[in-house]
Amino acid sequence: EVIQPTSQVVCNNTSTTAVIFGTNNTGGTTTYAWTNDTPGIGLLASGTGNIASFTATNTGTAPVIATIVVTPTFTNGGVSCTGPTKTFTITVNPTGEVIQPASQVVCNNAATTAVIFGTNNTGGTTTYAWTNDTPGIGLLALGTGNIASFTAVNTGTAPVIATIVVTPTFTNNGVNCTGPTKTFTITVNPTGQVIQPASQVVCNSASTTSIIFGTTNTGGTTTFAWTNDVTSIGLAASGTGNITSFTAVNTGTAPVVATIVVTPTFTNGGVSCTGPTKTFTITVNPTGEVIQPASQVVCNSGSTTDVIFGTNNTGGTTTYAWTNDTPGIGLLATGTGNIASFTATNTGTAPVIATIVVTPTFTNAGVSCTGPTKTFTITVNPTGQVIQPASQVVCNNTSTTAVIFGTNNTGGTTTYAWTNDTPGIGLLALGTGNIASFTAVNTGTSPVVATIVVTPTFTNGGVSCTGPTKTFTITVNPTGEVIQPTSQVVCNNTSTTAVIFGTNNTGGTTTYAWTNDVTSIGLAASGSGDISVFTAVNTGTSPVVATIVVTPTFTNGGVPCTGPTKTFTITVNPTGEVIQPASQVLCNNTSTTAVIFGTNNTGGTTTYAWTND
Repeated sequence: EVIQPTSQVVCNNTSTTAVIFGTNNTGGTTTYAWTNDTPGIGLLASGTGNIASFTATNTGTAPVIATIVVTPTFTNGGVSCTGPTKTFTITVNPTGEVIQPASQVVCNNAATTAVIFGTNNTGGTTTYAWTNDTPGIGLLALGTGNIASFTAVNTGTAPVIATIVVTPTFTNNGVNCTGPTKTFTITVNPTGQVIQPASQVVCNSASTTSIIFGTTNTGGTTTFAWTNDVTSIGLAASGTGNITSFTAVNTGTAPVVATIVVTPTFTNGGVSCTGPTKTFTITVNPTGEVIQPASQVVCNSGSTTDVIFGTNNTGGTTTYAWTNDTPGIGLLATGTGNIASFTATNTGTAPVIATIVVTPTFTNAGVSCTGPTKTFTITVNPTGQVIQPASQVVCNNTSTTAVIFGTNNTGGTTTYAWTNDTPGIGLLALGTGNIASFTAVNTGTSPVVATIVVTPTFTNGGVSCTGPTKTFTITVNPTGEVIQPTSQVVCNNTSTTAVIFGTNNTGGTTTYAWTNDVTSIGLAASGSGDISVFTAVNTGTSPVVATIVVTPTFTNGGVPCTGPTKTFTITVNPTGEVIQPASQVLCNNTSTTAVIFGTNNTGGTTTYAWTND
């Protein structure tokens, strides 16, 4: 008899419990013979005696049950008595096994894939225990069973690799057989990250600064995709990677602000993790612009018009710098801002043209954009000028010299306006332009002085500049005049009366020239000035009548004005003459012969006075 052996369950590669056969037989010896139907477990197919502990073997995936049949033999007195067999089993469980779990890579804040542990073991139950060396990813440090999906966590900038070690345990008939661990990883990529790009402000037609996107991510590759909401600045609507320098465009008058949104994507282990966008701007300032200033023309000593610079630019500040190539007009050589009214200066005779070049600069967000210059002029006309006209003196009823006004002004047109305070001389009271020759009039006896005031006006660029007046005179002398001299009659060999010429002319000097047609009277044929007393001569028998023609000349201002002649006579009577009367002798108391006086004188009456002594 053999006491029923206990079946046992052991794990692959573990030691069985030694099988010590027992019996209730006494008084003899009991031996045991056994067979094993499954030698593969590490136990011979048959044997005798106890079964020592051995290392059980089961390289399969299901429990292997070896049935051992033991046959007892009782021997006593040389007789062996075989008893009924007893059967028991040694079950060798397979090593616990877990199919290699797949590692996975997920993004921060993304759900992992549930880890469902699997095994090839059958015929029992396999359980799984696991450890996680990086609980910070959102998974406990240890656990059992499958790992449900969870939200992965990585708030850093580099991938976090959590190593999970799973230990499978196969259980059958109450025996747990732990198998070799399997290791897999859950890599949690960080959120893609881009360092905040700097916004920039550039001028139209200027080059932008290259935008090199940066990140603090490590352990993988970060790529960048961007969008641009204003393509007119010269940048495409979207792109990837860095933004190289480009020529910015803004043909308008206000700043254009393009908003660029960049999206970072971190890639590691074939998993891409898009991070939060960063926004920055590229502001393209317009080219500085100044509205064309109007040129102006002003007179010497006149005030210019304020130059108020203007622009169509908006959204910033436009400043103006200017240069002036002719500071002599009264404006500095350089300046900034508007040009206030100033007193223009031109002491010359020709227009002075100052060229002002203004440069606009548009400033926005600390970036200044200089625009194209505009040029305008300030022309300062000289004061109108007239060369001093010569005064003139003319005689009544003679032609004046034409007055041709002249000027030293050049570069424009000079016109002349004049006034005359004495229109009676034959010239209008006022007029413009040159004064043509005219016949002067003075019916009086004194010089008439007409004062002419001429005002010059220089015109250039539509601006007229009146200059200082010049004054000159036209003096019209009266006609020379002599008061009618008195004729006189004198006797031969007597003194004439001095002829003192007189005139009503005043305001000058009147001289007299005379002619005498009978020089025999004792007076020269011609002379000037008064005729002094002289002894008249007439040796003839008839009166001699000398005709004297006197011509007056009035002189004033160096101009002699001869007047109409006056004629008078000096008659020189001959000496009274009686023809010698004949003497007579007669007797007392006789009648005389009548004495009839006679003469050779003619042309007058001869009378005779006689005395008797």
